[in-house]
Amino acid sequence: MRDYLNKDSDLRFVFPIDGDCLNCYDGKEVDGVLYVDALVAGKPNAEIYVNEVKAEFNGEYYVAPIKVSGYRTLVLAEDKTNNLETVISVFKLKGAVGGFRVSSDDNILFLSDINKNKDVYKSIFENPYLAVYKKAHDETGAKIHLNLFYSTDAYGDENHTCFNQEITPVEYFDLSMMTDKFKSEFEKNSDWLTFSFHSKAEGPFNPYWETTMKKITDDMELVHKEVIRFAGRKSLADITTIHYGKVNQRGVRAIRNAGYRGLAGYFEVWDNVPYPVVSYFYPKDLVRHVGNRDFWVDTELNIVYGRIELVLNNLHSKEENIEELKKRIENPGRKGFVEVMIHEQYFYKGYKLYIKNFEDIVVGTCKWLKDNGYTSRSYDEVMFDYDE
Repeated sequence: MRDYLNKDSDLRFVFPIDGDCLNCYDGKEVDGVLYVDALVAGKPNAEIYVNEVKAEFNGEYYVAPIKVSGYRTLVLAEDKTNNLETVISVFKLKGAVGGFRVSSDDNILFLSDINKNKDVYKSIFENPYLAVYKKAHDETGAKIHLNLFYSTDAYGDENHTCFNQEITPVEYFDLSMMTDKFKSEFEKNSDWLTFSFHSKAEGPFNPYWETTMKKITDDMELVHKEVIRFAGRKSLADITTIHYGKVNQRGVRAIRNAGYRGLAGYFEVWDNVPYPVVSYFYPKDLVRHVGNRDFWVDTELNIVYGRIELVLNNLHSKEENIEELKKRIENPGRKGFVEVMIHEQYFYKGYKLYIKNFEDIVVGTCKWLKDNGYTSRSYDEVMFDYDE
């Protein structure tokens, strides 16, 4: 696997590292140009230049200012004493400061309900779950993204409590059964309500950690085909969060080949879990860095990662979530763009961890973000550069 941090190199960037997405909280922005101090680790008593500006040694690292103006900037460090050089790419994303996004995982039951009531509902927003997001959008401009299961099938191992066992009763449903009666309404609202592949089903645990490219591609195609059929191509986004966020490298390659240009994750290291949490295949030392950034680009795989700042269903009130969010965005590297996420099953009374205040948490958190200067933006508006 690639050494993303170049830990064994005699000349390496400490900050920024390759793929970092920089913004005004990392330095100072003047007339669209961002000025950031680069930190370089090198040999003692070396003469080091960064983009031809001589670096000064601060007792630990060599420091030199860099200018970042376009979407992608190449930064070259040269050790003229020891004849060494290294180069990284850094990024400046449009709209990455002052934006927020709402996503939800494990979604399928709302579609089953809409299908079951296709001759009753005049609108998809008569479904009470979607009505929550419609309220958040109407009152705060929130843009909502839902990651979908293909079916309600529950299969797993003895260490995992499956979806069907947690919500009762659940009648079998898969996306091929979904009516296309509301396709035009989905398309009409696709500027703020989008969908993508999450997993074929709730189980098994970590379904794509040892995946083949064919396995995850086949599962993605099942979802993509049906979303396009019942909701239109515009409703299918090119950003997703894969179920459990633990995907091997070949799986991420397949995801990129399928047209996904971005992935969202927690990028956290927990003491009681032996591997990084919702961090795909990346090692702990890199995850610790990425977890302190709003966005990061894997320049080898050409895919952008967004940091999910807070999982709203982990706390059971609007007030608790807002207080936790305030603490997290005190970190300058995580202050620019905020993604909050929730899971569909917590909406339903039949779920053992049902949250009565689901609507208040979602809408209230969005209101707090709006009131504190954040504007909701889709990742399409932020992550990628269309001018290259």
